[in-house]
Amino acid sequence: MKYLIDTSALVRIARRQADPIWYEAVDRGLIALCEPVLVETLTAADAKSYGRAEDDLRNAYPWVPVPDDVWATIGAVQHELAAKSQHQGLSVADHLVLATAIRLKLVVLHVDADFETVSRVVPQLLQERLT
Repeated sequence: MKYLIDTSALVRIARRQADPIWYEAVDRGLIALCEPVLVETLTAADAKSYGRAEDDLRNAYPWVPVPDDVWATIGAVQHELAAKSQHQGLSVADHLVLATAIRLKLVVLHVDADFETVSRVVPQLLQERLT
């Protein structure tokens, strides 16, 4: 796998609003999913389809666990962002995704300008905007 998908990109792919190359990447197992994205995405599922939606996501994407010591990475990133007054735009889920990507050397696949902002301050964050 090469990418760690963010909720913003996952929603676009699910709605068939992405370039066809990304569907091929999903089929080839190049795009991984982690718990914060799963939780965020499933908040939109209704009660009747919740279980099926969770199963579908887990079956479509390889699973990447959030590293145990991810909070140290998040703290370091927050300090770097605060030094540039860029620390206020990210959600906790975004922090977990970017720290997981940094630790596992994956590229965050997103449709969220906050990841682009972070990558300008924190060069360890590799990111790509979904097309």
